[in-house]
Amino acid sequence: MIHHTRRRLVTTALAFVGALSLTAGSITGVLAAEKPKTVRITYVASPFNVPSIVMRAKGYLDEAFAPYGIKVESPEITSGAQQVQAIAAGEIDIASVLGGSSAILGKTNGADVQVIAAYSRNPEAYAILATKGGPQKVTDLKGKTVAGPKGTALHQLLAAALIKNGMTLADINYINMDLGAARAALLAGKVDAATLAGNNALAVEQAGGHVIANGKGLFDPTTVIGVNGAFLKNHPDLVEAYLAAHRKALAFMAEEPEEALKLAAAEQKISLEDARRMNAWYDFTLKMSDADVANLAADQDFMVEAGMMKKKIDIKADLVAPIAFTQK
Repeated sequence: MIHHTRRRLVTTALAFVGALSLTAGSITGVLAAEKPKTVRITYVASPFNVPSIVMRAKGYLDEAFAPYGIKVESPEITSGAQQVQAIAAGEIDIASVLGGSSAILGKTNGADVQVIAAYSRNPEAYAILATKGGPQKVTDLKGKTVAGPKGTALHQLLAAALIKNGMTLADINYINMDLGAARAALLAGKVDAATLAGNNALAVEQAGGHVIANGKGLFDPTTVIGVNGAFLKNHPDLVEAYLAAHRKALAFMAEEPEEALKLAAAEQKISLEDARRMNAWYDFTLKMSDADVANLAADQDFMVEAGMMKKKIDIKADLVAPIAFTQK
């Protein structure tokens, strides 16, 4: 009797284990089935985002996601604010080039955005410019009209330059315009100066304009790579696939620098000489450092002081994912 009872218990236990195995297998199957059919990664070429240009030109993203049977969609959303809105709405998975201030503002306003790596550091790429005969020094801007995108690194540059020269934004008329519109307004003589970056700044110089001040010594902007927090949590392997493609682009830039610059020059419709000049302004290291976190904290302080946001977040704990500090 005892023997039969033990046998039934063993049989029942084995059946239970088998059921668990089937359930685990079913869960695994469901999770595998939940892989997205497409991954949506923004494409932002300007002001001079060479890694992104190389990734597209060489097909590295398509290669990275092909083993998963996933198609890559690359919407061209250049505005940081719009990229964050798209993340919040679930319309994009990865914001490939995101201004630090946009990431912070989005997080503060409830967007589920996480920073997974740095994209670039490029203070010299940001500048305040005027046309021939226009203001020569920052102090000359008093009472003048300056165009540029508010709530961005360029806004921060302008504020920092004014403060260094004993002025504030209240001493000028600052008009909110995107880069292309600000450049056009400046060249048409509708504004006295403009805050511009990359090829927009070069276009003004080539038209006879000049730089009043650039970001060197004034601030240290860090652009980042942002992802939808739920996407990072549910698909860390796909996030790694993206980062692997990005690293492949950086390797190509190191091994074939001239070819990379040719690709960038063609995409930006600038000369190879101008591409070389701009490339010298950028540090494309992926790994986030304590200095990058400090730069983002400075961005946040600026936005609070400027009245653009009321409450602060803990940059390292709330915004930057641990993976950002382990990149190569």
